[in-house]
Amino acid sequence: MLKGKSLKKGDTIGIVAPANSGSKEKVLRSKKKLESLGYRVKLGKHIFDTWHSFAGTDKGRVSDINNFFKDPEVDALMCLRGGYGSIRIVEALDIEMIKRNPKIFIGYSDITTLHSALNQRAGLVTFHGPMAVSNFFDIEKFTVDSFVESLENIGGREIINPTELKSMIDGKATGVVAGGNLTTLMGDMGTPNELDFKGKILFIEEIREPTYKVDRALTQLLNSGKLGQLNGIILGDFNNCIPASEYDMPLMDLLEDRLKGLGIPIIYNFKSGHCKPMVTLPLGIEVEIDCDKLTIRSLEGAVR
Repeated sequence: MLKGKSLKKGDTIGIVAPANSGSKEKVLRSKKKLESLGYRVKLGKHIFDTWHSFAGTDKGRVSDINNFFKDPEVDALMCLRGGYGSIRIVEALDIEMIKRNPKIFIGYSDITTLHSALNQRAGLVTFHGPMAVSNFFDIEKFTVDSFVESLENIGGREIINPTELKSMIDGKATGVVAGGNLTTLMGDMGTPNELDFKGKILFIEEIREPTYKVDRALTQLLNSGKLGQLNGIILGDFNNCIPASEYDMPLMDLLEDRLKGLGIPIIYNFKSGHCKPMVTLPLGIEVEIDCDKLTIRSLEGAVR
């Protein structure tokens, strides 16, 4: 896998907006916070554009991403926010150019589509981590520390969780970690960016989906045989995923019902996703999950 160079103080983070727009006030506040950490910040040319709910046209949004991968002044790309829109621009990524210019790429939620494309088609390690408007305009210390450690550390390490991890199925598993937002992953099925599940450690998270919709997505993955190809699972934050009626399954009952039968190590209560604080998780590197010791460890660095 290709890796961006480790981020150092004085390096430049380019902010891009692949999906929905954000307020100028929050963008500038986030920029100031990143600068206070010692980084330079460069805003995409179209960062303040709007087109319906999007941060500008599809052409404008993807051009900022391609241009920042080419720009020698930019060391890392951070997404503005998620929402919806990445699937509209993913096929316009200049994959061959990105392969020649590997850099850190950070985001989550709707950005999952871009993670899958960059991991699988460009062979680039990316980061499921905080975004400018979604997090950095009002960010807490743990999230900052996890972000900095992930992007600056060139070796393998234990990935620290702010609360105790829990085991659904005991055991130990290794594999390349991949995934992101469950709904977004389902939207990629049948496209060139469909996640390759074979031998992976699947990481999934979700927000504001009733439990029957989480059930539908997991059942589709079960029925398609995708989940049966995995080595292990990391369950991230499922923010406000509650029953739609008194008859629906509670979240943990649902997850156990759909996943326990796989018989593979499953660790949960991992605080990454739509939550505070938030762990930054590299995607595309080899990790080990130990459900007996309740640890997640990267077996290689995510940056060079």
